[in-house]
Amino acid sequence: MENLIFEPLAQYKNVFKTQHKENVARFFEELVTKSGINEAENKKTVTAIKTNEEKLKNETKHLNRLKLGRTLLIVLGVLLILTALFFFFNTDVFTDLSGGGAIAIGVAAALLGVGTFVLIFLVLNPRIKNANKRSDELREIIQNLLELAWAQMRPLNELFDPMMTPKLVEQTVPLLTMDPYFDAKRFDYLHSKYGLASFTSTDESVEFVQSGEISGNPFILSRVLKTTMGQQTYTGSLTITYTVTVYVNNKPQTQVRTQVLTASVTKPKPFYKRDTHLIYGNEAAERLSFTRKPVLKRDWTERSLRSLIASEEKKMSKLVSDSLKKGTNFMPLGNSAFEALFQAYDRDHETQFRLLFTPLAQNEMMNLLKDKEVGFGDNFVFHKRKNLNEVYSYHSQDFDYSANPRHYYDYDITKIRERFNSYNNSYLHRFYFNLAPVLTIPLYQQHKPQEFIYQTEYESFLSFYEHESTANQFSKADIAHPETKTETILKTSLVTKGTDYDIIKIDAYSYTTVQRTDFIPRRGADGRMHSVPVHWVEYIPLQNSVNATIKVADAETEKVYRNEDALTRLQDYLKEKTGGKVPIRNRHVFAFLLAGSFGAKDNEAINNIVSDFHEEN
Repeated sequence: MENLIFEPLAQYKNVFKTQHKENVARFFEELVTKSGINEAENKKTVTAIKTNEEKLKNETKHLNRLKLGRTLLIVLGVLLILTALFFFFNTDVFTDLSGGGAIAIGVAAALLGVGTFVLIFLVLNPRIKNANKRSDELREIIQNLLELAWAQMRPLNELFDPMMTPKLVEQTVPLLTMDPYFDAKRFDYLHSKYGLASFTSTDESVEFVQSGEISGNPFILSRVLKTTMGQQTYTGSLTITYTVTVYVNNKPQTQVRTQVLTASVTKPKPFYKRDTHLIYGNEAAERLSFTRKPVLKRDWTERSLRSLIASEEKKMSKLVSDSLKKGTNFMPLGNSAFEALFQAYDRDHETQFRLLFTPLAQNEMMNLLKDKEVGFGDNFVFHKRKNLNEVYSYHSQDFDYSANPRHYYDYDITKIRERFNSYNNSYLHRFYFNLAPVLTIPLYQQHKPQEFIYQTEYESFLSFYEHESTANQFSKADIAHPETKTETILKTSLVTKGTDYDIIKIDAYSYTTVQRTDFIPRRGADGRMHSVPVHWVEYIPLQNSVNATIKVADAETEKVYRNEDALTRLQDYLKEKTGGKVPIRNRHVFAFLLAGSFGAKDNEAINNIVSDFHEEN
């Protein structure tokens, strides 16, 4: 019971935030020690890089000034020579000068013109050449130093893996369990016991998923790419010119006038958006459903809060009155402030609503919604549908929860340390406040799920969520139709299950575009009909399919997959199977697209490569 979180806002502020910062910092320093890198040497190398970059910057400025001076001298020299030629061949034009005077001016201009070119060839060009040489030398020095710095940091960069971040979350918040991948067993649990759908629409594709448990109750956090077919309005214009006769002082005059005719057309267009949301399964209050949306602005004041509560009290009185007329059972809690802020007026089971939202839960939910400093305040949508709870938090929509090691990679130990600490602290902050709305409900944590009888065998190792998430890590150019001009929705289906791998089919849905023009008739002020061109885009559906293999790896095998030398060996073996396309390593899976067949013998060969590499190292 000591791991339960009854005051989620206060516990994050007073415990988890500081504790996680310390855990992340300590873990990073342990990685540095394990990697064996020489931090002092790297800092010297990075200092040398910055010093030479500054020299190159100054040298580039000096070179640009020299080139500008040369350009100006060339222009001046050409003008002087042209001036000389003009005086030589037009002496009779200058009546105030003798012929000798004009020639003298021409000679002087010619000498000065030649002098500028002599200056360019004897002085500026050598200086520019030397400056170019020094710049090239500096670039070479910087490139060599960069290669050295990357080599110095390679042992550390190779230690990073995507599961470090979830494991650090587990360490800070023991109530949470974070899965290495979303397998078929966990999916069966959510589907069979809590009612999670067995498939998603062909209009959406899972780009990332993190599954886990809160006190034995399962959750998934997923980012989904969705598409909807909407309408786009295109506008065109045509300028016409015509003449009219007007009378000025009773005399006819012809005037030319112009008019801009406009027209528009509305055509179908696909629109794409990404949604990140949490789905949490819990059997408590299994007959209750409700929806609530954000109502409290971040900059709320006590005055605006009182106004909101007063307004909602009137609304609730009407809802009670309407409920009596309709025979429904809406009955507000005694806490008007909570009702006004939470506004779950569509709830369909009053008894179970009260079971969930005890006075403690009401208080903690209000603390969460009114918070301006610790979390994100009232910025989430909360849907409960029987056993499934969905939380859509606005603060999560622009954050990458993949924990991809690319977040940290650098040649500078100082930047790596800063990025690792910053990302992992931000991860907990955002992830925790996705969970916070369900953590405010003590019953959810206290309720232990009833025993679930798992199947002895599943048709795949991984859930379709993980299949789609993995598929979305590949380059879309390797999967989508070659004529694709839009984003691509990837859907997967199982082809076969092997000893430690799934072979899946990836269907890629996208659109190509064709430029079209409609001519819309419009009557002008000249009394004639004109065709206004309106350019628009036609979106034509495309589909392409490719197969892929996804291998599930344990912790030790996953380390081998992440090693660049091991990856090179695997790529060499898989070259014919993949058509040369690069495999991906995503947490505890290793996946590659297939250009040909793949079977048990091929899988055994890959496992042997991994085993041999592991023994060698």
